[in-house]
Amino acid sequence: MGLVSAFKPPLVGLDMGTHAIRAVALRPKRQGWSLIAAGEAPMPYGEDATQTAIAETAATLLDSLGLQRARVAAAVAGHAVIVKRLTLPPMSAQELEAAVPVEAEQYIPFPLCDVQLDYEVLDSARALPAAALDVLLVAARRDRIAERLAAMAATGRAPVVLDVEAFALANAYEANYSDRSDALVVLVHIGRRGSIVCLLEHGQVAFTRDLNLGGGAYLDALERDLGVSTPDAERLLRQTRLTDDAALGVVRDLHQQLMLEVRKTLDFHRASSAIAHVDRVVLSGGACQIDGLRGLLASELETDVDVCDPFRHITRPTGTDVDGPAFAVAVGLALRREGDR
Repeated sequence: MGLVSAFKPPLVGLDMGTHAIRAVALRPKRQGWSLIAAGEAPMPYGEDATQTAIAETAATLLDSLGLQRARVAAAVAGHAVIVKRLTLPPMSAQELEAAVPVEAEQYIPFPLCDVQLDYEVLDSARALPAAALDVLLVAARRDRIAERLAAMAATGRAPVVLDVEAFALANAYEANYSDRSDALVVLVHIGRRGSIVCLLEHGQVAFTRDLNLGGGAYLDALERDLGVSTPDAERLLRQTRLTDDAALGVVRDLHQQLMLEVRKTLDFHRASSAIAHVDRVVLSGGACQIDGLRGLLASELETDVDVCDPFRHITRPTGTDVDGPAFAVAVGLALRREGDR
């Protein structure tokens, strides 16, 4: 989709998922953003999924998009990443730097020497005690960080940003839905092997949780219970409206499981938040449009449920063909800038 400028290598959002690698490059405009390039490639699978093969696949994808000189932003996710909102008494920046590791020990199930800690004091819209600090704590295992940085470097491009997938989702949402002023938004990103639930309070990340339930669980259940092949199961899930009663039963059971996990996430968060009502649920990910899921979430949570368009406010060339909701993480990463926190 067009070559990039030879003078300013773009920052490319590279979403290295379990099923596909997706890349997005954006150019800032006077107002908003325009799309330089976007594309995806199947992730190597099984015995072929070596680090070398993954890096080669990513490099080939970037080459095909004309992004030979790009810089790369990628993300880590999963249970090796912990995000926690802390409410701390007023203190100086120096005191806070010393206090954060002490507070972190309560929430991190790994030795602190094995994790990279970061934190940010938020301009909170939450009701807090007078002068209290609203602190967002992020911890990620050092081995996972090193693994992802090595994969980024192996593409032959410079790794300049390493983010958290939930933050990338929030970034994509904020860039495209800044006209909303909801108190509590639930972002649900459904990938092949897992899902992310990210709660936004007044536009800021308040809580995230990774689930071991994704589109792959639907495929596995259809193959097992209906005796169909993987391609046939994929075709069933792509149908706008399922008519096969047996397939509907399988899908509804998994929708209920996902709904239960979303409820657990909300219940856990509500124990420390004054905001109880969900204003909006936004779905993204390659498996987010399976028939019946939007209706179930809307009914159970009594709120609007939309499918995310991460390119909603991004100018795209005519004829651009990308599966929008699946690119939410890649778009969020592409919106980052070197040096961002």
